[in-house]
Amino acid sequence: MSTSLGTYLTRAGVPGDLSSVLLAVANSSVKVSDQLPFSAALTTNVNPSGERQTEIDIFANDEFAASLLATGSVAEVASEEMSESKKGSGKVHVAMDPLDGSSNISTNNPLGSIFGFYSGALPCSGLLLRGAAYLTYGPMLTLTFSTGAGVARFVAVRGADGSTEFTLLEDKIMIPLKGEVFGLGGPRNDWVEPVEHFVSSMEARGLKLRYGGTFVGDFNQVLGYGGIFGYPSLKKKPKGKLRILYEAAPMAYIMTQSGGYASDGHGDALLIEPTSLADTTPIYLGSPELVSELDSLIRAKDLGS
Repeated sequence: MSTSLGTYLTRAGVPGDLSSVLLAVANSSVKVSDQLPFSAALTTNVNPSGERQTEIDIFANDEFAASLLATGSVAEVASEEMSESKKGSGKVHVAMDPLDGSSNISTNNPLGSIFGFYSGALPCSGLLLRGAAYLTYGPMLTLTFSTGAGVARFVAVRGADGSTEFTLLEDKIMIPLKGEVFGLGGPRNDWVEPVEHFVSSMEARGLKLRYGGTFVGDFNQVLGYGGIFGYPSLKKKPKGKLRILYEAAPMAYIMTQSGGYASDGHGDALLIEPTSLADTTPIYLGSPELVSELDSLIRAKDLGS
């Protein structure tokens, strides 16, 4: 017999406020998924990072923010698509990337959404994460999350009556320790030397390159097959591209809960202390041995500089 998301959360003893926000995310994801074919066009709007927004960026942001605040469990919602956070009356502080990889819409490649559930006011470090989740809009609509007791994945199943229920697909997901795939973002000629050296060694060892242009999609590959994914420090952008609160810390939390490791190149990514909502960081996530190897190369280069 299949296990529903609500039943799972109750049996796992997930606190009521976290359960309510996860259920809100799941319910809203169905609406976002259904809207994807109709809201792909670019708008004239620009998000706080200076990127053109699509209609679905705005739809997803508004849908998730409204549903999260409606739970009464949320203290604030901060989003990559908003310059200021929206306030609520609860205790869960949510940071989200409502639509990860929207540049993939025109080529019909996977998209995602990322959420961090923090116990303290934003900005703060990943040490204050009570849980994290991401959605994958691909061949299946899946919700992958952790609230501190391992990683679970649920899949959206449509009923004959048109209703949708999230049912358990995998529980206690663990990343393979032996890596099979790798992917690093950014232009190769802009990588810092330790990253270039490391990637060359990955190729020499026979690991397969997997890079699809969405954090969620590439993360899924590494979580399933073992290996490493990252958006590195670049010569022209030493602090990387991915935002700490919305992307790096939540995915680092999930990776750690799966038995993997996440680093900014100098140590545990969950220790990074952002000073603003938009702060970015280099991030490397995956099988512990590979991430630690890259850490060592970066540190050695820093010491030799």
